[in-house]
Amino acid sequence: MGWLDGLSENQLKAINTIDEDLQIIACAGAGKTGVVTRRVVNILKQKSNIRPENIVAFTFTEKAAEELKGRIYKYGEEVLGNTQGFATMYVGTIHGFCLKMLQEYIPQFQKFTVLDEIKTKLFIEKYSDRCGMNELGLKKYTETNLFLNVMGVLNENSFDSDKWDDKAKIAVQKYREVFYEKNYFDYSLIMKEMLFQLENNREFADLIYSKVKYLTVDEYQDINPIQERLVSFIREGGCNLCVVGDDDQTIYQFRGSDPENILTFKDRYNVKNYIVLDKDYRSTEGIVGIAQKVIENNLKRLPKKMVSGSVVKYEDTDTIYSEFNSIEDECKFIADRIIELHDAGIMYSEMAVLLRKRKFGSSFAKVFEGKGIPFIVEGVNELFTTAECKAAKGIYEYLNGDITAAELRRLWMDIAYPLDVEEVSDAIQAISHIDVKGMKFYGEFVIQKVFHDFLRHLSIVSDSDNKSAEVILYNLGKFSQVINDFETVYYATLPKNKLYNFCSFMKYMAEGTYPEGYIANTYIRPDAVSIMTIHQSKGLEYTAVFIPQLNKNNFPSKKIGGKGIWHVISKDWIRNSDKIAGDDPEDRIEEERKLFYVAVTRSRKYLFLTRAPYNRAEKEISQFLIEAKRSSYMIAYDEDMKYSGGDIPRVKKELAPINLNFSILQDYFECAYRFKLSMFYGFVQPIATAMGYGKAMHEIVMNIHRKYIAGEKLTEDEVHAIVENSFYLPYANPKLEESMRQGADKSAINYYEKNMDEFKNITMAEADIELDMGEGIKVNGRIDLVKRKDISGNTKTYIVDFKTADRDVTECINTEQLKIYALGYERLTGERADFLEIYNLDNSEQERQRVTDSLMTDVVTEIKDAANNIRNDDLPRNCSREKCKGCYLNYLCLNKQEKSLYEV
Repeated sequence: MGWLDGLSENQLKAINTIDEDLQIIACAGAGKTGVVTRRVVNILKQKSNIRPENIVAFTFTEKAAEELKGRIYKYGEEVLGNTQGFATMYVGTIHGFCLKMLQEYIPQFQKFTVLDEIKTKLFIEKYSDRCGMNELGLKKYTETNLFLNVMGVLNENSFDSDKWDDKAKIAVQKYREVFYEKNYFDYSLIMKEMLFQLENNREFADLIYSKVKYLTVDEYQDINPIQERLVSFIREGGCNLCVVGDDDQTIYQFRGSDPENILTFKDRYNVKNYIVLDKDYRSTEGIVGIAQKVIENNLKRLPKKMVSGSVVKYEDTDTIYSEFNSIEDECKFIADRIIELHDAGIMYSEMAVLLRKRKFGSSFAKVFEGKGIPFIVEGVNELFTTAECKAAKGIYEYLNGDITAAELRRLWMDIAYPLDVEEVSDAIQAISHIDVKGMKFYGEFVIQKVFHDFLRHLSIVSDSDNKSAEVILYNLGKFSQVINDFETVYYATLPKNKLYNFCSFMKYMAEGTYPEGYIANTYIRPDAVSIMTIHQSKGLEYTAVFIPQLNKNNFPSKKIGGKGIWHVISKDWIRNSDKIAGDDPEDRIEEERKLFYVAVTRSRKYLFLTRAPYNRAEKEISQFLIEAKRSSYMIAYDEDMKYSGGDIPRVKKELAPINLNFSILQDYFECAYRFKLSMFYGFVQPIATAMGYGKAMHEIVMNIHRKYIAGEKLTEDEVHAIVENSFYLPYANPKLEESMRQGADKSAINYYEKNMDEFKNITMAEADIELDMGEGIKVNGRIDLVKRKDISGNTKTYIVDFKTADRDVTECINTEQLKIYALGYERLTGERADFLEIYNLDNSEQERQRVTDSLMTDVVTEIKDAANNIRNDDLPRNCSREKCKGCYLNYLCLNKQEKSLYEV
């Protein structure tokens, strides 16, 4: 079949509308991803003046971006015959694009790191007296979340700041200053900085305008005011704009998304091309009929009527409802239907229980466990309820004087694993000598190192004889990530304060924040029923969907009381504030109805709507269940209903996507089991005070190279200035940082003096490469440098990788990383490089090797083998005396005898 075969007239029209702006309204399951990806490839096919780097696509999540990019590569190969240059195409979130552009074109932001939500909260609590909390009258700890919500609203509506009072203006300014002082962004600050630069930095704006020729915005209904402002500003540069979304799926108004954006888009942008994709290819006519019957009760929506395009036949028993006297009976009913559907041939992973509120997850988990149904509770954070994490937490409670050595020993012996009591006693004895109160320098007490050193005394090895070790290692690995989250912010803190704050963090914030370790493994997902919130299910699909607890005040949910954003700032300051607050009852019901519509349309075939009185407030029937029952497809359950599995939707058996980068592959090729320890289980290497030196040196040489690519010539003083602006060590004390900065300056000048005559031959610096290997396998990274050199009248191309003294160049030259560079360069440019070169910036040592046909063939095979082994959890130990002795995770790999053998 051809790449456009089987498409509807409207889908083809959308794919071929590439000369004018376009709005696509895509109902649930309407094949919008296929349309968007084909349209992108069609642009490259039809427009000879458009390169992949001129195409930008914004997605709501990184997961959606991976799916979109994967299909673009697929159609690129099919239609264009190659994917040359596709690595330069941006497909991802809006804040990801903003960060990339800021760091690409404005050197000061190369130092910046993005803090996720957990680290942002830690950071704010550390600097609560300087971040604006006091100005807004908010208290540390108890009102930190409220403060962050307020700052998110203010930062993402910053263009209305003339309305604010002085306290709010000061708070926003202080918030920005404390983040920037430490070279940090949060997600809202990234977009705010991008907007500021676009509006005030003409050179930067022109660079963005020259780059972006085609902009696609997916899930347009969910963008907020600052994101809309960014889209509008980029559009002013003359790019073609295509927005894709569904006004019936606007479910993030509480986060600031404004349904008016999609409802008024045509008029605001004067767009003539408006295409509705109203055929749902995912769901049967029964599912579509029920969804349509409910959503048509919303008044504020664009005119459309969804129809089913599914080839799967609807049967009477597919869509049912049932009511019960207790939630226990409701859970048992759903469990019995899951067993029945599984017996009929439906995989557990093709079934989902979608909750309006997370609180019901434990009720279903308890019943499923009793019935032997495998399940995953997404977003239920119970890491600290596990015995192993209580024991790990106990290490620091002991050091802080909160528990005794005997209590700590009992915590470790309570773990469901045959730990050696003597080893546990040795581990406790070892940490008993740590005098945290007597330590004066923060580098003396590294929380992660204490954790690793404690585990070093124990023998917990995952093997075929003891599978419980697998779960324990997953959870201990997740605890290692908990430590890393904390130490990223609190590393440079006086040891006794660091310990106290870490214990407080575990007690008051970490509990209820982290899921059990195995849930975080994106490489392997078990065949299990998903229990999740409806918001988490957006973009997913299942053969069978269960929506329980359809009671008034649960779904639609009741507005939550208590102190909120509008007790701190005025609604008059913020556009769309009534929708964010949920003050308009009709607006609130309409948004809840959209959420119900999203839940229903996750199903391909089977839909079960149930309810049981929960408490006094949640005992009456939901109006959404009443509306759904008005559909002729909704039938009450009876005992005679059976599921034969005669017309089950064919689920495409696609291999799980696997995204690798150079550092991941380096771990894999050096030791597959070490890869498992770090990437599957999640163990993190302890922070070192000098961490970041290699990154800083890469940025220094990149900035030197880019000056020459831009046609500039540097003086020695200008190289010094580049070092001054680029060098930053986030964990070093001032004395160490200055010493290492001087070393970096010396290395940079030495590199400049030895190589300045060759700088004119540079063709690329820090070039993105992305390899789509097929079968869902992707590898991405950046090539440090590409240069050309004339040898005996022949021009040769060199791919250069820079190293610092931590690794020998002879060791590096044969690594898989360099071979991947060669393959990535060929995919990026269509040209074969001649040589791979390692350059040590600290001593100017160099080594190179030829790029041969066999090298290129071998690396493709090796990457595919690696991906398949990772998917199959075929990750054996690769033990040798030298490798194991120098490995920072050796104690989790070797048993007691092996530790002695390898002198670990």
